[in-house]
Amino acid sequence: MNLCNTMKQALSAEASACSQPLLANLLKDLQGNLEKHLQPRVSRNLSCSDIEPRGKILFVDKRLNMNRIKPIHVLLNLFLVVAAARSADVRTCSLTADVDRAGPAISPYLYGQFIEHLGRCIRDGIWAEKLRDRKFLLEPGKTWQVLKPEGAAFEAFHDPAGAYAGNHCMAMELRAPSAAPCGIVQTNIILTAGKEYSGYIVLASLRGPAKVQVRLHWGENDETRQSAIINVPDSRYRKVPFRFRAGATTDAGKFSVCMTEPGLLWIGCVSLMPADNKDGMRTDTLALIRKLGPPITRWPGGNFVSGYNWKDGIGERDRRPPRWERAWNDVEDNDFGVDDFLRFCEMVGTEPYIAVNTGLGSAADAADEVEYVTGSPQSRWGAVRAQNGRRSPYKVTWWGIGNEMYGDWQLGHVSVERYAARHNAFVAAMKARNPAIKIIAVGSPGRWNDVILPQCAANMDLLSAHHYSERKLRVPLSPSEAVEYERNFDNWSGDVAAGIRRLVSDFRQRLDKGDNNVKKVRLAIDEWGIVRDWNSAPDGPGVGAFEHYYMLGDAIAAARALHEILRCSDVVAMANWAQTVNVIATIKTRGDHAVLDPVGHVLAAYKPSVAGAIVPVTISDQAKIDAVAAWNPKKHRLALGLINYSPDISYDMNIRLGSLRPTRVLTASQIDGPSLDATNVPGKPEQVTTRSLNLPNTLDGPVPLPPHSITVLELECR
Repeated sequence: MNLCNTMKQALSAEASACSQPLLANLLKDLQGNLEKHLQPRVSRNLSCSDIEPRGKILFVDKRLNMNRIKPIHVLLNLFLVVAAARSADVRTCSLTADVDRAGPAISPYLYGQFIEHLGRCIRDGIWAEKLRDRKFLLEPGKTWQVLKPEGAAFEAFHDPAGAYAGNHCMAMELRAPSAAPCGIVQTNIILTAGKEYSGYIVLASLRGPAKVQVRLHWGENDETRQSAIINVPDSRYRKVPFRFRAGATTDAGKFSVCMTEPGLLWIGCVSLMPADNKDGMRTDTLALIRKLGPPITRWPGGNFVSGYNWKDGIGERDRRPPRWERAWNDVEDNDFGVDDFLRFCEMVGTEPYIAVNTGLGSAADAADEVEYVTGSPQSRWGAVRAQNGRRSPYKVTWWGIGNEMYGDWQLGHVSVERYAARHNAFVAAMKARNPAIKIIAVGSPGRWNDVILPQCAANMDLLSAHHYSERKLRVPLSPSEAVEYERNFDNWSGDVAAGIRRLVSDFRQRLDKGDNNVKKVRLAIDEWGIVRDWNSAPDGPGVGAFEHYYMLGDAIAAARALHEILRCSDVVAMANWAQTVNVIATIKTRGDHAVLDPVGHVLAAYKPSVAGAIVPVTISDQAKIDAVAAWNPKKHRLALGLINYSPDISYDMNIRLGSLRPTRVLTASQIDGPSLDATNVPGKPEQVTTRSLNLPNTLDGPVPLPPHSITVLELECR
């Protein structure tokens, strides 16, 4: 290998491994300068051994013409200094875990998730539909553009007479033959070369037999599209399937429905999905959610629930009415309703937690929903469920009585006194249908909880609390932002945990002062997470609302907050990361690609391993290590979560377990990346990954904890 390539590879490796954004960027610049200045001037037969560092002076083999490589002389010296600095600061520390003082058991619900009908969390995140507004809620010219060649006697319009899903259908009328196709088209569909897409259209012809052309475009000419000709015999609605294979990858794909002969057509709805969907859901996303392994998942909101009528989301999917969703101002197709959510839960192995609408909804509607989900097929709403294809009741234990009703942003926002009365009325109506359900009330520190707990504690099992920390930095970071982020990382990495600590502290005080009903209540932090800010605009790699991309630094902050939640297991019974897909989420999708983001790697690593009873730990030498331990005496297993939140210090950690001795390392996973601002983008190589450590079963010797890394160990001990 010639010298230039050898040095370029070394620089590339150093840049990838460097923990400091500024130095990582500098190393990348060095790599570019090396290619610019060295390659034309160096013998192709020279090897890496011809350049030798001695102290801080670079000595170069005499075969090199020094006068010709002076422009890179300083750069190469700097490269060696930086590379040495990167590996210089390694410190020793120790962790002591006292299993004899094991405390409360960790609730499995602490690794929960939350999904909401917001942005692309469900639509194009979990749900596989590629088309927006597929039931034509919005008038032509909005989501669906009108294809009308100049001079064509064509019109696309809403027609109430042909209502199929909701109050109207899409009508297309061509009054004279047209040389060019007339119709409707949807643009900016992301397609993948070679991938198959299946779909269907529901349509009718009011003026005798007609022909319709359905087309998928990945370019601008006849060679870059596929077409299906559909014969429509009469005015009775028919569902006609089609299937396409994309010929190229594009972010600008189009789907069109066209006609060239005179006629009047009604289109009830249309659908296009990747052909490998499973019951309408994305198989790639489902696989990643299974990897996350959430024990419980909250749905459908969030702010969304306060305007949601669950009855719109049951029955034949194509006939469910589309609605304008007022919480987030978007079209809601109602394709993913309560049956679909519960099917999703069965597919990924998560327990459902359903929030009911206490904003614009009623106690009677909430009681009907409980009966639809859990009632016998002989009950009124259980019979409706059976007609919709599910005879046996679903097993849904947890029900939330609204969402953030304390906030003036909430549809149906009320005072705390009115909510307390509403909460008790809803619970009474719901438990009249199923007394076995468990209840989560809306909580908020301060006066809200002062009123709610005394008045409603007898009618709740858990009290909810929400916490989000703001990062206020847009991904990707600028070089100066990356430097500032690293400089303040000690504080930032602990910010989410500090917010959790404040919530729990407030709740503990109320337990101490409360009566017996209050003392039995536990906390559900059923929304927690990190937002860039409350501007819905996506980060650079994102597509839809609130698609804030998480960095390795965010994963460390989330892991430290998770440690705080675990340490509070005596009072925290549930925690739900908000959200699961795309929207401030652990999984990101784009087109037909999906990826586990840095925070997702954390939750996927902790959930299967960190279980049992919390064990107190101490860390020596003021190391920048955040640690948590859990002991499972039945399985003789000790789990450790170890977070090195230093941007530039490596630790060799000695683990001391008192009388316990490790006999087998069951899990040794480490999450890290090249820099604190590293992130994962769908369709691109992952920057933040989880790798396995090769440790001796007896854990002889220290455990290496690189800068900005998260390590999870599960040990069998005797």
